[in-house]
Amino acid sequence: MAMVEFKLNGRQMSLSDTEVDARLSSADPEPVRQHAVEVNGRLFPMKQAFALATGLDHLDLTTNQARTQFKRLGYRVVRVEGAS
Repeated sequence: MAMVEFKLNGRQMSLSDTEVDARLSSADPEPVRQHAVEVNGRLFPMKQAFALATGLDHLDLTTNQARTQFKRLGYRVVRVEGAS
């Protein structure tokens, strides 16, 4: 199990790959526009996945913040060209 601790918008947080997998297991991925993370073999928009994993509103985070933590947890992050 991988675990990261980070500070986001002044709030100390922690997240594990087990939590991410569980929280996204029953979620339906929205269409990917450009940045995605692969979780359980499915591509999710970066901000949707991070919001679901952390419980934060997607408007309160950036793609780069999400990308950094997913990479630290060992997830594959990709830029999808021409996705819709």
